[in-house]
Amino acid sequence: MAETAEKVSIAMVGPLIVSGPGGVVLTPTGAKNQALIALLALSPGMSRSRRWIEDKLWSTFGAEQASANLRQALTKLRAALGDASGILLSDRLNISLDPARVSVDVLQPDLRLDQPRDLLEGLDVRDPEFEDWLREERAQLRARYDAVRPSEARGILINCRADGHGSATSALIGEVLANQIGENIAEHVRAWRQSGRPIDAGKDDHRDLDVSCDLLDQDGNSTVFVRVGHAPSGKILYSKLHKLDGPDDILGTSRDIATLVFEAADRVVGKLPLMIENARPEARATALSRLAMYRMFSFEPDALREADSLLRQAHDVDNNGLYLGWRSLIRSIQFIELLETNPDALKEEAEALNHQALETGADNALVQALISQVRVMTLGDAAGGIDLAEQAVARNPSNGFGWQALAAASMLAGRPEDALRHSEHGRAIARFSPFKHWWDLYHCIISVACGNPHQAIEAGEAAARAAPSFRPAHRHLLALYAMDGQFEKAQETATRLTRIEPGFTLDRILNDDTYPVRTLRNTGMLEPIRALL
Repeated sequence: MAETAEKVSIAMVGPLIVSGPGGVVLTPTGAKNQALIALLALSPGMSRSRRWIEDKLWSTFGAEQASANLRQALTKLRAALGDASGILLSDRLNISLDPARVSVDVLQPDLRLDQPRDLLEGLDVRDPEFEDWLREERAQLRARYDAVRPSEARGILINCRADGHGSATSALIGEVLANQIGENIAEHVRAWRQSGRPIDAGKDDHRDLDVSCDLLDQDGNSTVFVRVGHAPSGKILYSKLHKLDGPDDILGTSRDIATLVFEAADRVVGKLPLMIENARPEARATALSRLAMYRMFSFEPDALREADSLLRQAHDVDNNGLYLGWRSLIRSIQFIELLETNPDALKEEAEALNHQALETGADNALVQALISQVRVMTLGDAAGGIDLAEQAVARNPSNGFGWQALAAASMLAGRPEDALRHSEHGRAIARFSPFKHWWDLYHCIISVACGNPHQAIEAGEAAARAAPSFRPAHRHLLALYAMDGQFEKAQETATRLTRIEPGFTLDRILNDDTYPVRTLRNTGMLEPIRALL
């Protein structure tokens, strides 16, 4: 029985070592076989679906070949475990380790954190999905190591400067743009902005980033060269040459300038953890939160839970209200997607995180935008959502999240034309974001509400192109294609949903009230799908 059977120990700090009773070494040979047992050991409940494991270890293979490879790996793993092979459980859908018989070092409360080592040293699986998973797990372990070291978050220091090449007016306008970029970066990471060019930078100069905007007027044409660099190394993190219609482009934050500012900040924040030493809390927290955003905007159930865990760690490392705002948004996504068994608990948690985020991040336009979104999506508070979103876009008109929040709040308040206008603006600002499908999806939904199905299809298709496994986009496209009489495309979309969403059927989307298409169902948009049955 499991209660009396001796345990198998799995050491993952350093190289993978699997030990049976009496210390006998049971470590399997082969990188994929070792990776398989590592994936299971660190999974919730030590269990994963076959498809999830296949995606992590054989993501570049076809489904049939990946399944065959997994079966072969299981056979080899059982052979390596010998008499202890009973710890490995499998059925048609899932593979598990028996938690009652398995001990994993990184899961133990007494893990030594004063002697840092990497997780799974030397394991080279050469699959991009596994490498992403391994980076995340290593980041979590490093965060535990770093958490025991006393360190104070002093904040990223951003120097914002401009050169008008002889024109005082151009220099001032350039400095406005540089500060806008610096402010957008500071919404994502604890930071301070410094204005002007340091004169005597030396050993006491602690700048992390240089944001420079050089304006050139020639023959009546204005051009700005934007550059963001890592000050200690001189490495350029972002640069772009942009033509201006005039100074009002910058002073009035035109759509093109807002797009430039949003893109620059997003690219820099994505690269920042690679440039700033990991011992600094703000660097660790930014790395964790960035990983969390990629997980969160997939809308996958397990990925959302992983994102929440990463953001909790980020907040533990650096007490920044932004991470609570993101966690609140995760609760809203879980609530809308009907991903958890207790929706009332999700609402309560979302509201609690909502208030905590505002307590420590009330002066952050991004926090205001996230909280506005939560108030609309989960709490149905149109007035509160509009108030916070308007504050967010007034404080920072280059904040794509703010405009999207204002669009959602306007929709709930019964102002569809305002919602469509704000959504178009936010979508344009965020068009270079790796998470652009978030804006595309909401523009699709708002376009439906405004009676513009063809614009809704365009936005839904854009979301599906940007994120091919993004289920909400395909659900809306299925209904929209059917409404528009494009039944061949509707059938193709249903087939795709069958591949990317376990348990999907046309009958379920039409008749299962627990399936997450409440808006489509309430507006009667699902009925044309019946023609496919």
